[in-house]
Amino acid sequence: MDARHYRKTVALYTHALRKLLDKRDELNRKIEHTTELIAANANFLPEGERSAQVQKLAEMVAGPPGFTDSVRNVLRNIPSQALTAKMVRDLLREAGFDLSSYNNPLASIHTILKRLAERGEVDVSERNEEVHYKWSQQ
Repeated sequence: MDARHYRKTVALYTHALRKLLDKRDELNRKIEHTTELIAANANFLPEGERSAQVQKLAEMVAGPPGFTDSVRNVLRNIPSQALTAKMVRDLLREAGFDLSSYNNPLASIHTILKRLAERGEVDVSERNEEVHYKWSQQ
């Protein structure tokens, strides 16, 4: 095939992409407007209910946490216990985190834990020839 065919294909899909991006922009405006309406009305609720609604709204808009934040949450939710990478993996699965898209989720968890340790977010210890990670109480 010659370059003309590819130019036409690129032009066609560029046009389609522009339309999709316009739709996305419109949806983002609607999401922002609806979020503002919910937040404004939640201000009239009793304090406890208001806080719960604001938290729920934040979670809905932000979407599910990523891999690193999910590992953080596992450690943060059990601050008194030191966990191995395998334990973190199992707790992630129990929490409903989908690990199926990772070729080697345990290796990824090890990498995340090492980075969190380097940042001082977790404390590292060794027991029975296994490395354990615990949420730092700083």
